[in-house]
Amino acid sequence: MDFINSLMILSLQFFAKLTHSYGMAIVLLTIAVRLILWPLVSQSTVSMQKMSKLQPKLKELQDRYKDKPEVLQVKIMEFYKENKVNPMGGCLPLLIQIPVFIALYATFSGPPFADKVIPVKVKVIDSANKSLTTHEEASSANCNYISPNGQICKIVVFPGDSTVTQGSTVKYAVRASEGVLPQGFAVTWLGKSKDKELASDIEVNANGEATFKHVGEFMVEAKVPGIAKNDSFVFIHGLGKVVSGLAVFKPENFDVIIMVVMFGATMYLSQKFTVVQTPKKSNEEMDEAQIIQQQTMKTMPIAMTAMFLFIPIPAGVLIYMVISNVMQTIQSYLVQQFLIKADKDKENKVVLESGNTINIGSVETTAVETSTPEITEKRKKNIKK
Repeated sequence: MDFINSLMILSLQFFAKLTHSYGMAIVLLTIAVRLILWPLVSQSTVSMQKMSKLQPKLKELQDRYKDKPEVLQVKIMEFYKENKVNPMGGCLPLLIQIPVFIALYATFSGPPFADKVIPVKVKVIDSANKSLTTHEEASSANCNYISPNGQICKIVVFPGDSTVTQGSTVKYAVRASEGVLPQGFAVTWLGKSKDKELASDIEVNANGEATFKHVGEFMVEAKVPGIAKNDSFVFIHGLGKVVSGLAVFKPENFDVIIMVVMFGATMYLSQKFTVVQTPKKSNEEMDEAQIIQQQTMKTMPIAMTAMFLFIPIPAGVLIYMVISNVMQTIQSYLVQQFLIKADKDKENKVVLESGNTINIGSVETTAVETSTPEITEKRKKNIKK
């Protein structure tokens, strides 16, 4: 996961240098990721559309053998094999995308789009137990930092997790475990306690010097700044903006509402093109699976839109989600049109001889002579006449 995250940041910096805009860099990075995943997503979409189209026939099969569960399982497997579909075909490609999405989320949730905290745990013991004090060389947590000139480095805090005696003062600092820290780089130091009553028993100054006045468990945090968190892009005021709850409805946060609504609309369109609507006779009622499917299509975009209004998500992540949904919609539409064309070609063509194909209209209503030696000889005689 760390490798994918680092790759995303390097790609982001490449696009940022190319466009001189972190907002456009997010758009191009999203498009690049979707193009890389295009074959997998296409496979998933084809599988889901085929399954959707075959649902009525599958329902007939289930009704026919509903009292014979063992026979039904065999028939269903035969049904999938004959129609060349895999019920899990739509899931695996989606699962492969999860690590990519998590890496993208991590990329957009830290520098350069947001501040990131590197924590260090400190256990303070009685001074009588001085022999038990320990210091890790550096923090186990780290953070990527992107400087204004585009330099990338990975930052750790030193010393790391420690056990110190009451009244001790420890000097904390940061260093680059990868890359080089730019000149003038600084972090903001914070001190916290697990017990709120002990919050005043830790003091951390601007230079990273922490004094521990009381026995207990504390945390020293280095806040790494995100240089592009306040950058604007199109109608978005702050790529690192994070708002949730009733604060979303403040006038200055209407850009977030617009993006969330765009996410819901593009999600609806994507679902509309992914699920194939099978034509039904006037006196035919929808089965339970089809009813659930239609209800899900209507309610899921609304539910997700409402959820993202109250979940704190960085504006950069919302840009990714909207652009990603737009590309998913385009891809679903193209796959749908391809399958429709393939079905029409299948209905209007039949193979007469090896390598020869002719259009004959509906296969079901047209009689076709098979290619046998006798028929071939008869055709030769007709040609001579």
